[in-house]
Amino acid sequence: MLRLTRFFPVLLAVAAVTAQAQLGLEIARQHATRAGDRLAALTALRAEGRTFVNNEVVPFTLVAQRPNRLRVETLTAERRTTQCYDGVNPPWTSQTEASHGAPQAMGEAEAKDFIANADFDGPLVDFAAKNYSVDYAGEEPIEGRTAFKLLVMNQRDDIFFLWVDAGTHEVVKRTVYRVFGAQRVAVDTFFKDFRPVGGVLQPHRIETVANGRTIYVMLIDRMEANPPSVTPATFARPAGG
Repeated sequence: MLRLTRFFPVLLAVAAVTAQAQLGLEIARQHATRAGDRLAALTALRAEGRTFVNNEVVPFTLVAQRPNRLRVETLTAERRTTQCYDGVNPPWTSQTEASHGAPQAMGEAEAKDFIANADFDGPLVDFAAKNYSVDYAGEEPIEGRTAFKLLVMNQRDDIFFLWVDAGTHEVVKRTVYRVFGAQRVAVDTFFKDFRPVGGVLQPHRIETVANGRTIYVMLIDRMEANPPSVTPATFARPAGG
């Protein structure tokens, strides 16, 4: 009997890990099904807004289409910038003052982030098919509301955290880690001001903070569900570019 008691702490630890894993899966399921059939019916989005960065206001237009196409255009007095990913070919970018506006390949780190952001449904929807693991990591209040913290990791050992609101099941915070020089920095993104678009809640204010310093704030002034003008050609690289 004394020998058996040695295994009890191990068994309890295994049971706790299993329970946490199951809870993480359930939270991901609630997020994936939060809007029912309305989520599946939402196939594209077009948004117009402003980004506040470095004391500058930069207007932008964003177009996204299921499953993983994304186009972002920004316009200032000095330049027009386009970033685009068609879901298949490497993402590209163009600037009016660089190479006469001809499309150029994104840098490796920028392309990786852009492809991740192009995921129309986000990492928690069909996460296993996207090669993510999801584990429950506790509860924390976000903006005074209870949120479930999830540890998300892929097969390349990329690790990030997501916070899912306990009431709406929407992702309200994301933390990723980036290396700047020799320093590893946690970059927090907060998703706020959710409003229904095509029957699905969408954030209209996005704040990104690193080391306690606000990097930028995005305000979406207008968002349209399933605009007819959005087609796969919207995301195609220009011929000869």
